[in-house]
Amino acid sequence: MKKRTVRRGVFFLAALGAAAAFGLNGCAPSEDDEVGEDASEIRELERRAVGKAVDYKADTFTEADEERFATSKKARRELGWKVLAKALQPVPIAAQPDLPRERYANGRLKPKPKLGPTIPLFRTWLGGDEFDRVFTKMYGDLGKEKRLAQTIPTANEIQAAFDWNVTSLGPNSEAEFYERIKQIQGNSGVQGLGGNGRVAYSPAYVRHYLEQYPTIAGCDGKLENLEVDTMPVDEEKNFTNCFASEFPTNAAVIKASWRRGGEMGNGIPVLDTSPAKLEKLMKGEADNGGWNLKNLPMEKPDGTKAYNVKLSDETEWSLSALHVMTKELRHWVWVTVWWSDKPDEDFGADRPAAIKRLGGPWSNYKMCVVTDFEEKDPDPRGGFEGSLGDALAAVHGKNTWCSNGFIEKGEHNAQTNCIGCHQHAGDTRSLDKVLTEFDDHGRSKLRKGFPADYSWAFATPASPDQKDRLLDVVLGRMRSYAADDQQ
Repeated sequence: MKKRTVRRGVFFLAALGAAAAFGLNGCAPSEDDEVGEDASEIRELERRAVGKAVDYKADTFTEADEERFATSKKARRELGWKVLAKALQPVPIAAQPDLPRERYANGRLKPKPKLGPTIPLFRTWLGGDEFDRVFTKMYGDLGKEKRLAQTIPTANEIQAAFDWNVTSLGPNSEAEFYERIKQIQGNSGVQGLGGNGRVAYSPAYVRHYLEQYPTIAGCDGKLENLEVDTMPVDEEKNFTNCFASEFPTNAAVIKASWRRGGEMGNGIPVLDTSPAKLEKLMKGEADNGGWNLKNLPMEKPDGTKAYNVKLSDETEWSLSALHVMTKELRHWVWVTVWWSDKPDEDFGADRPAAIKRLGGPWSNYKMCVVTDFEEKDPDPRGGFEGSLGDALAAVHGKNTWCSNGFIEKGEHNAQTNCIGCHQHAGDTRSLDKVLTEFDDHGRSKLRKGFPADYSWAFATPASPDQKDRLLDVVLGRMRSYAADDQQ
């Protein structure tokens, strides 16, 4: 964003009442999706308005469940839609009018008061800027003795840093905060509170880093020596190399792709995921197996057809695609959705009522999902009729398939499966060869250990300024304090 202090935050005033009637780097090149310098995560003004980041509500699954998802495309897709529905659940923003505490009168229950504006749950999560703020606050508040001893923070110490982040205005003043209130116009302005950043982390994901910062820092200098056959800490209990334990089940990460809309933008390319197109992509007969967005028809869907936001500089953005990654299974659940002008065909044909009930734009996105490397469902169609069965058959093979044309860019990226690429996260040398040198364009399971528990945000080699390398955030803040602590 170009305006540092005038941003998207807001207490919900009467003027808003009528208006509101809502690390994950992968194997794609660092090609822009039209965000560039305008990408903006939730900063101080917006965090106070949005309120606390809300944890993802994870389900508990057994090994039998994991096998069921691996062997049934239908069960897998039901899981994918369920994960998406949970990530999209409406969350009231903190800047609401006070709701009446007393709901009873003359012995009768009053109607439940209507909540004010909401945003999807994933829009409350923390971006890289906030990760830095929360870690710095927590680490600084530990004090010199605990920092020198690399003491593990308590749950209360971690929570104090999260609580501080919700209310701190940073360099902004109260006057600037209230000035921002006056800027909000319509539902797209409310949605703009969440910015248009690419990556966001659930509180549990961030908490895992804070709890394990000594172990994480100890991995510095070791990443370059990791090989595909490097053994993990413990195959049964901890298959990572850089964490003291794997992520908790409610850890989740999103990666978004935005396209500029409104008068200043071109809108969203119309992506073809028909069975006929997929067959050509899988065989490498179209664009060498890669998604090509150039010269495609463009559309500018309104807020009923796409998730649109308006930022404080009045720029408008449409969500073209979204990855949702959750640790509900040991090797994560990998869900990705993309906007479509024909949302009820192929990968949108089985959209459940839980998504439709969310209203607005969410019935205009298609979905694919993987939970395992190997495709264990013997039915190419997965038991589906029509265009969805045709599309699943078109991408059926020995390994699973799931790819998003707005996020996976470059040759062979239409032939991938998310999990295969992310198994190499933490290996700083592998990103450029996953698609070209590894078996089946990286879809096969190769590693014995998973250095960063599948998260490229740990130390992605695709970040030239290392801005998004969470390992470097931790190391940088620790070294900064060490210069004074050791005197």
